[in-house]
Amino acid sequence: MKFLKLKRKTRHLIDKPLPKAIVSENTPTTNGQDSKIIAKVESVQENKKEKSLNYMDVRNYCSHLFEFQEITIRKFKTWADRRRDLQMRKMQQRPSLPEGTKLITCPLPKSNDSDASGRNTRKEFVMNPAGKSAVCILHEFVQHAERVQPKYVFKELENASMPYSATVIINGMEYGVGFGSSKKQAKSDAAQATLEILIPDMKNITQGESKKVDTSMQDLSFFDDIKIEDQRVSELCAKAGQHSPYQILVECLRRNSGMGDTDIQCEVKLVKHQKNEFTMRVGQKTATVMCRNKREGKQRAAQAILQQLHPQINSWGSLLRLYGRGSCKTPKEKKEEEQKITELQNTASANRPNYAILKKLKEEMLKLRKPTQEMNTTMQIMNNS
Repeated sequence: MKFLKLKRKTRHLIDKPLPKAIVSENTPTTNGQDSKIIAKVESVQENKKEKSLNYMDVRNYCSHLFEFQEITIRKFKTWADRRRDLQMRKMQQRPSLPEGTKLITCPLPKSNDSDASGRNTRKEFVMNPAGKSAVCILHEFVQHAERVQPKYVFKELENASMPYSATVIINGMEYGVGFGSSKKQAKSDAAQATLEILIPDMKNITQGESKKVDTSMQDLSFFDDIKIEDQRVSELCAKAGQHSPYQILVECLRRNSGMGDTDIQCEVKLVKHQKNEFTMRVGQKTATVMCRNKREGKQRAAQAILQQLHPQINSWGSLLRLYGRGSCKTPKEKKEEEQKITELQNTASANRPNYAILKKLKEEMLKLRKPTQEMNTTMQIMNNS
């Protein structure tokens, strides 16, 4: 394709005049007669200048024949400057979190997280509250910020609707108080009230355990460019509030229980250079990875098993759409949808079509059609590449 394009461009420039340094004295004119020989006196420098080409003339002439591509070459005085520039470019190419992701940051105590030289190695703790309850967020926040665990004190009240109360105690100080029909609900309300005291901005993010952050509608296109066996998958899932690779594997085996033996067997062997060899077996599928610790090996081996179970899938975003948050509805969500459909049925009138039911049916069919279109588009791109 490039050759044909270059050929057409060359034919187009046949009639264009060449630079005067390329035209010789014996070049015939357009009318077929020889050019006139004119004697003149000139210096050696003028003769060389007239018969030689300037670099800009050569570039302008070649630009009509070829398509130029600019290549940037970086030069450094020291190896340290080169390594620093390489690290900066890697940081720029590193994928970031999806837009709209809200994170919680808190400073860490200096005395408990310092190295031998007395410097604080970690300055702040970053946590993504997506998909976590108020109790979970409070425990993580207090454990990292105060290095203690929150305690709950329960009391029974003489109230038929709210018979239990819970109080959060941190470092001997009382914070939020919650009430509920069960101890679990009272604990969640107390944790939510404590979060509103410690982190005022959390009031708009989470409203108790029953109102978790909805991650089913989260844009997963961020993970479409990440391979299944990428080493950063576990870390990125934790930051984005998605299931870890091992949780995805457990969900995959639970839904496909008819495939045979779905028990997960793990084995760890210590090898030289303080490395571990982690082996995971699921039926006839086996994956072995080298890792630093058991936690890392468990996640990376799960990624390898998932790749073997789904060889036609290349991106982690596709697995999240299959087995991630929002891919399977809870019984409560199914019951709410059934109630909505029942309400739509009650709006029907005799001898007339129920347009509300037809509209709902159209919406559900479009939802089923969208993943199919995305899969077809992906297959077309793979076939073209």
